[in-house]
Amino acid sequence: MKKIFSLAAILFAAMSINAQESITCAEAVTLMPAQSGSETETVYTVTGYVTNTNGAISPSRTDASIDQQTFWMDDSKGSQKTVQGYWCNLPGHEALNVGDKISVTGKIMNYNNAPEIKNGDVAILERAEVKIDTINATVCEALEEGASLNDKDYSAEVFRVYGRVKGTDAVNNYGQHTFEMACGDQVFKPYNCTADEAEFGKGDSVVVIGKLYNYGGVIEISNGRIELIEKSKEEIVINEVNVAGAVAAVMAMEKGATSDDLYAVTGYVDSIAIAYSEQYNNISFFMTDDMANPTYDFEAYRVKVTAEEAALLTIGRKVTVTAALKRYYKAADPDKELPEIDLAETVEGGSIEIFFGEGIENTADEAKALKRIEDGQVVIIRNGVRYNALGAKIER
Repeated sequence: MKKIFSLAAILFAAMSINAQESITCAEAVTLMPAQSGSETETVYTVTGYVTNTNGAISPSRTDASIDQQTFWMDDSKGSQKTVQGYWCNLPGHEALNVGDKISVTGKIMNYNNAPEIKNGDVAILERAEVKIDTINATVCEALEEGASLNDKDYSAEVFRVYGRVKGTDAVNNYGQHTFEMACGDQVFKPYNCTADEAEFGKGDSVVVIGKLYNYGGVIEISNGRIELIEKSKEEIVINEVNVAGAVAAVMAMEKGATSDDLYAVTGYVDSIAIAYSEQYNNISFFMTDDMANPTYDFEAYRVKVTAEEAALLTIGRKVTVTAALKRYYKAADPDKELPEIDLAETVEGGSIEIFFGEGIENTADEAKALKRIEDGQVVIIRNGVRYNALGAKIER
């Protein structure tokens, strides 16, 4: 009897999985929730043709054995972008191409008033016969070609863009690189691209491989591949400034611009903007030169920290954050009653130095500290108490 019940349960589960409602892309639009950010309770299987994609695939961040891809689809072959598949799970390890007939299974989300299936499961129903050309280009040529694309569109061809790193390289927790390359005053941006190099320096000669993407007028290759051609002999410039100096430097830049050089900004933590993330090992906080008069106009954004370092970042802690600087600008939105944002901040992924003794003890004792190496570890002894380099007390 138990075996019969188990078999019935398995069959019922299989029937439930196969009972996903199959719909067209046009029907998916009508089923999308009205509120942005909401998703359907029902799981749907949406069938259509791939109409736009950058061709790049990336391992899932929850299961590296699964490759994912972002694409648009429609009920007809062409370039109409009706439903987006956002980092959906591929059935194998080959990228989807424009013209492929596929189905995607998942819940339908309203993402900025467009229907999207996030992390859905892809089934390939029919492969299109396509030939993708690879074109060698300078940064200037890539910018000219990318400007001909509509906003949020990818090029049909793969480009190999040759040039030099303009400023600093921001590397996220997944080892993906983001930096700028220049043609005169114009900027080309490799965004979240993979590479064998741990980090690229200013002036390095590189080639960036992928489809061109027009992101709001910024021409990118997103989720592409970077190869190093030659290391630069330029020295890394680090400008040492206080918070006021960093703000002045940023406000002298164009809106949305990033500095070419690094800045070591020293000041005090006056408030936590985004709490420590265990997943990404970063934290965001505002800095000031004077705790009695905090200004809230400079944010250390997504600074790389360990959990131990994050615990030390209390209000009033003195720190130095080293990173490129960025002028973050967002225009006011009267419809949503959102004000203009014009903020100085560090580029994501900056490093931090936490000053010993600041914020750990409320004491007027100015006794000198002894610093020495014990078992390969920096140990600081102050008033007979032993601390590590991060300022945490070492228990014997």
